[in-house]
Amino acid sequence: MRALNRKLLRDFWKMRGQVLAVALVIAAGVAIYVMSLSTLDSLTLTRQTYYRDYRFADIFASLKRAPLSLQERLRTIDGVEQLLTRVVAAANLKVEGFAEPISGHLISCPLPGAAGLDDLYLRRGRLVDPQRDDEVVICETFAQAHNFKLGDKVAATINGRYKTLRIVGVALSPEFVYQLQPGSLFPDFKRYGILWMGHKALATAYNMDGAFNDLLLKFSAVRLETCTKKKC
Repeated sequence: MRALNRKLLRDFWKMRGQVLAVALVIAAGVAIYVMSLSTLDSLTLTRQTYYRDYRFADIFASLKRAPLSLQERLRTIDGVEQLLTRVVAAANLKVEGFAEPISGHLISCPLPGAAGLDDLYLRRGRLVDPQRDDEVVICETFAQAHNFKLGDKVAATINGRYKTLRIVGVALSPEFVYQLQPGSLFPDFKRYGILWMGHKALATAYNMDGAFNDLLLKFSAVRLETCTKKKC
């Protein structure tokens, strides 16, 4: 047995280069695996923290039109912790110096005192003034694609009406981490933008006074966990 052990050691010594290479490959593989798990855990924690701090909604619903009085009935749904109704509209945008058509997705900002869901993270500027009908906050990717600065203007056709909007802020939203135009396979930040406008201004422009066409719901943690287990 000792002779076999000595022979094994001699063979290993003769192949020391190959043995060292295999060991390094294994070590590199283990290191990459550990780093990948660490990165995944970090990204998952970052996402959860972002969604929690900016109150990412659990349920999204779009409809044609509903009266604001329906909010009280919606609040009685078992487990509903927060509710937000808003107006969402499509618009054709025109940017000076850019000849191609641009599609805009306009979202109304919550009324003062309303429960906040999917809050905006301001990168620059401020939120819109509820008393003004010509101010908007735009998504950062759209701003970067066109080199927008605070105070720049965007022309928009909303419900057939032409309006000039002034940019007062640039923001990120947990709802639009990946901004993809409906029907598209890849994002196009130059031809598609997300804009947030005052609730009253957008509701008036889209004939939604006293009504809403988009609904966000946040359930309590206990109710959400129960639904997850039951796959409701």
